[in-house]
Amino acid sequence: MQLHDLDKRQKVTLISVAASVLLILIGLVSQDPAIFVNMLIMGAFAFVLPVFLSRYSHYLWIKGLEEQFPDFVRSLADSIRSGVSFKEAVALAAKSDYGKLTQEIKAMHNRMQWGIDFRRAVEILRHNVRGSKLITEAIDIMMEAYRSGGNVAATLDAVARDMNMLRDLDAERRSMTRQHVLIMYGVFILFLGIAIMTVFFMVPMIKSQPQGPAGIGLSFANPCQIQAFPCPIFSAIGLFLGIPEGIALYYTALFFSVVMILGIFIGLIAGQLGENSVIAGGKHSITMVAITIAIFMLLSRSGLLPA
Repeated sequence: MQLHDLDKRQKVTLISVAASVLLILIGLVSQDPAIFVNMLIMGAFAFVLPVFLSRYSHYLWIKGLEEQFPDFVRSLADSIRSGVSFKEAVALAAKSDYGKLTQEIKAMHNRMQWGIDFRRAVEILRHNVRGSKLITEAIDIMMEAYRSGGNVAATLDAVARDMNMLRDLDAERRSMTRQHVLIMYGVFILFLGIAIMTVFFMVPMIKSQPQGPAGIGLSFANPCQIQAFPCPIFSAIGLFLGIPEGIALYYTALFFSVVMILGIFIGLIAGQLGENSVIAGGKHSITMVAITIAIFMLLSRSGLLPA
């Protein structure tokens, strides 16, 4: 398979992978652990962000098509009711503005002008919008009405009416769940604040205690001295935040990791609640992760994090 055979999203994924690998290789060549960790994080963002933006852009495009498709179907119904054929109805619709759907309608009209059969033109349209279950089901009903004949205009009117009803219900659901999305952000900010306060108060308290094996009274040891699983990851976080090895790093990295994980999954849940889409939740996850990194980096560069 050659590069020109790939679709837009596949090309974005390929370029993102190449950029990510290049950044990681630069980190490896530098032979500096701090630079490598920073390049690794930048490589992760270089892969995740373009892929997410590509998928989210496609999601918004699909939503734009779903907004306009009922108007297009109603326009076809009105034209067919006046006595014109499907082909002529599409030609009339191609002269109107249907937002993001306009380009697809014009492309469909051009295909039929080039001699492609109406059914084949509709199949191509169906393939292009296969990401929308709502539109593909509406197209299936349209094609069934086209094949069976009868009162086609009434069938198209019913399709447009049902799609508008579903669109209104979706808008109402988004309005009702918007407060839940705000609550999700509130929960995240609250947990972030608790995590930072815990680091500020707990780490100095632990460091002030005798360190070593537990004996009479309280004593603390660095958990990473036993080579626990997350310690290599925590060491990388320490290099990223500029915190030296020790108990302070362990607990700071622990709470940093917990907040990051929480932000990712709260964002996905917020997207599912607010827009009924995990892909849409990606923007919330990225926002929460960016807030976490920005706040911890600001505290670290300001010398406020305990070390």
